Amino acid sequence: MECLTCTESLTAFMDGELSPDQAKKVESHFTQCTPCHDDYRSLLHTYQLVEQVDLLELNPDLWTRIHSEITDLSPSESTWLASLRSLFGIRWVPIAAGTLGVVFLSLFFVNQPNQEVQQAFLEYVREREQMAVPQVRVSQNASSLELSTAYPNPFIVHHPRPQENPFKLE
Repeated sequence: MECLTCTESLTAFMDGELSPDQAKKVESHFTQCTPCHDDYRSLLHTYQLVEQVDLLELNPDLWTRIHSEITDLSPSESTWLASLRSLFGIRWVPIAAGTLGVVFLSLFFVNQPNQEVQQAFLEYVREREQMAVPQVRVSQNASSLELSTAYPNPFIVHHPRPQENPFKLE
């Protein structure tokens, strides 16, 4: 018998749940195998400790009280739902509506476009349109022409690159 099978069968052996043939195999294995015998002794000690513990005397009305507590809670009205309802009752509706109104109005007025910003944007668009250079692309089909407008890239910096390495230690 393998040690794994023996250790897995030890509790069944101690509880008398094994067949006589299987119980003999487990017993002969743990008498010859030191690690399995140590597991058996440890389990036997645990069983002895459990037997020494006195059973608690329970009040006979305990189960009646537990049963009444369980049945008193209706599934539709649990305690957390009731506390949530009391927290967000009818008294909070005007407060929530007022708060949402203030937030909405402040966002509306804050997001109004500034005249200076609007003017600068329109000026930028006019400058971009003046810089437009029409280009004609001839597709592989000689019968159709494709017209597009190319704008210069405003993010290109037209400064010469430094000739020396800026990361070089001097």
